[in-house]
Parts: sequence; C-alpha cells; structure tokens
Amino acid sequence: MLHSPQFLKLVNDAKSRVKEISVHDAYVEAKKAGVYLVDVREESEWHAGHAPGAVHLGKGVIERDVEQRIPDTKARIVAYCGGGYRSALVADSLQKMGYINVVSVNGGFKGWRELGLPISTAPEVPPRSPHEKLGGLYHLPRMIDKARLFPAGKLPGYNYLTFGFDKTLLDFLCLEGAIFEQIVTKNPTDEGVVNALKEHLGPAWPSDHAITDFNNKFVNRKPDSAEKAAAFEQRRAVCAPTKKKVETYFDLIDLEEDRLV
Repeated sequence: MLHSPQFLKLVNDAKSRVKEISVHDAYVEAKKAGVYLVDVREESEWHAGHAPGAVHLGKGVIERDVEQRIPDTKARIVAYCGGGYRSALVADSLQKMGYINVVSVNGGFKGWRELGLPISTAPEVPPRSPHEKLGGLYHLPRMIDKARLFPAGKLPGYNYLTFGFDKTLLDFLCLEGAIFEQIVTKNPTDEGVVNALKEHLGPAWPSDHAITDFNNKFVNRKPDSAEKAAAFEQRRAVCAPTKKKVETYFDLIDLEEDRLV
C-alpha cells in the first residue's frame, strides 16, 4: 500500500519520539507476564487474524478506551498494526497520555505473518469451550454464549445456529434456532435457559441414555474424509504450538481460541 507524503511525514515525526522493536522481539515479549500486546488495526483486520493473546484497541478508539483496559501507565505496551506506521502514531499518542513504557512493532502484522508466527482468529472474549456441559449436554454453554454475543456483533465470521455443531445440537433437541434465541434472550442465566428448554420440549427432552450416546459421538468427532482432514490440518497449522494432541474438532476449537496454548 502506498502512503501519502503527508501521512509518512506524520509517521516519521512520531517515530522520532517512539521506540521500535522487531517482530521477533515482540513475539518474545508477548509471552512475558504483565505485557500487553495491543493490536491497533481496524476491526475487519483483527477478525481476519491476529496475534494470539493480543488486546484489540483500534487506532481511533484507543485513546478513548485505553485507560479502562490498561489503567497502569507504567505497564509494558507493545503496539502493532499492519506494517508499523499506525502503531507508531498510537505509541506517540499513548506517551502523550502518560504511558511511559510503550513500543511500536516495526514490520507489524505483515512481518508477523512472514516469520510464520502463530495467528489466531479467536475473539477477545470467545464463547465457552465446546467441552463444557450444561443440562448434561456438551456445547450447550457455548451455544448460549453465541446466542448472546453474535447478535451484538461480537462474533463476526462465526457459524451460528444454522451450521456445524450448533445445528447438530439443535437437531438433536428437535429445536428451531429462532426458538433457542428467544429462550436465551428471556433467560439471563444458564439455569434459566436449561429450565426453559426442558419446559418447552416437555417429554421430548432427551433421556439420559440418549444424551450420553449423543455426547460420545459429538465430543469425539474427527475429520471423516481426506478433504476434511486437509482442511483440519490447515486450521491447526496456523495456531500456536501445543503439547496436546489435537485430533477432534472440539480440541481444534479450543486450540484456535487459545485454550491449549
């Protein structure tokens, strides 16, 4: 992308007051306790892929929101953008606000990708793990979270109710997605949702035996074709390394959402 002369002049002026570090050093620092790796790119860029564990505070809102997210002005803040331009401007602004330990990542997320470093598509507050149970059912707590977060625009890109595990669970319960949404909206607690589901389904609520059989198949689902196995491996390969063997889709979701790192 070609930047305008005036923009580059602004960036170079900021860089005269800002300390920069390499992408590799940013990766090392991000692993340390108390370090905030801050992604200052646009929301669409963030959702397409970001550094695992990063905080998203886009340029344009970070000055407004940083004091709530990072109240300690002495905290180590490592800011990155696409290539190191916007993050320099942000670092300069934060220093003017009193943050004394801010650096900008020279090379930004482009450099992060070029080094083959881990990339995540997880939201900052992802829905719960599919391994969590409610009412005896795996994935139900996650689906409740998605029914709360997705309509609020907090889970862009997620398959929601009409596809994947959401659809599988709804089909097992013989329940329409719209009805599930209504139940979640009317009941602010997990217990309330389960009770409302049982009341709505009545005798159609599955037996303990049926739930056990469903859970066993659900939690252990793996790719069942060469094409799906290739797609599975592609998703796994871009995630951060983990010692756990990732073979099931449930494990892959946990890996992608940084629970196994």
